[in-house]
Amino acid sequence: MTQRENISLVPPVSKDANQSENSPRLTDEVFRLLVDSVKDYAIFLLDVNGKVSTWNQGAERIKGYRANEIIGQHFSRFYPREAIESKWPDRELELATKEGRYTDEGLRVRKDGTTFWAHVVITALRDQSGTLRGFSKVTRDLTERRDLEEKTRQLNKELRTRITQLVETQRQVELRTIELQKLSGELMRVQDEERRRISRSLHDDLGHELAALKIELDVQNRNLDGKKLCSAIEMAERALSKTRNVSYLLHPPLLEESGLLPALHWYFSGLQKRSELKVAFDCKPFSFPRLPRDLEIAVFRIIQESLTNVYRHSGSEEARIELIQDADRVMVRIRDFGRGIATAGPTAGVGVSGMKERVKQLNGELRVSRAEPGTLVEATIPLFDVGMMGLPSL
Repeated sequence: MTQRENISLVPPVSKDANQSENSPRLTDEVFRLLVDSVKDYAIFLLDVNGKVSTWNQGAERIKGYRANEIIGQHFSRFYPREAIESKWPDRELELATKEGRYTDEGLRVRKDGTTFWAHVVITALRDQSGTLRGFSKVTRDLTERRDLEEKTRQLNKELRTRITQLVETQRQVELRTIELQKLSGELMRVQDEERRRISRSLHDDLGHELAALKIELDVQNRNLDGKKLCSAIEMAERALSKTRNVSYLLHPPLLEESGLLPALHWYFSGLQKRSELKVAFDCKPFSFPRLPRDLEIAVFRIIQESLTNVYRHSGSEEARIELIQDADRVMVRIRDFGRGIATAGPTAGVGVSGMKERVKQLNGELRVSRAEPGTLVEATIPLFDVGMMGLPSL
């Protein structure tokens, strides 16, 4: 057990010879006035039996008793019934007597029967000889602070619950996004397979039929005496040429056979003949290598769709294309000088959305912005992620 210090309610009095005999009484009176004027704390004395012997304004405000109502009463009146029945107030005095001081927090009861959360300090008071003379008791009402702490705990609990729900919602969104990406990739695969099928049908079936028709017209034209079928032959030639062009646009065979650059040059040449749109093409490095198959398909489709939009919607007579390969990425820029490609609305919605989705499947990024004049389409696709996303082939 630690050594106890002697405690007195009255501050020590100076023994200066010049001090008047009334100074101890004056100091004692000032101290009592100080204690009595405190309103935020209940400060009072208990005798050795636990009965209230003094009462200040703070005690009256917090507990509701006037001095004449409580002095002489046992301090257990401030405790809930279950604490009284367990003789806990007497236990507190025993602990304060043994240790010199006892601190506790718990429910206390006011005069009107309501309870409040109190912080209590009980100090054993001993004279110079060590004899127990009573106890001081200081009580502070912590109800507001406890309520605030409880509200804070509840808010934190709700916040944790909301965060958990948000994380779960985000996880569900991510799962749905992955599912949508897979569905989008499957849709593009089906779309490209359908393009391949239609291309082959046009080339192998309709193309052959038109070629046979042209041959037959040529034979009949040679056998006719003076009756020429030149007009019919020309119509058959145009139909055959258009059929082959549509077939190659749907599924350019050069893309698989020779690579991206030959397929692009073939496409630029045909587009300029059909539309008179001038295409300036710059490729870096000069000896451009073959790219992964999925990337070559994506770049070709982006350029094809962008130039189709330029031809149909921008009114520009010229388009400039840059194709750049770095160590870890491929960049494509398509610039026109007309009204520009609409970034929203029905005009460009399907085309731009399709390009963005195709680039997204390769973990790339596509941006459409104003170029003043015209529009700039920029696509950046990483090299090392290509082939890992399951992008459909042509």
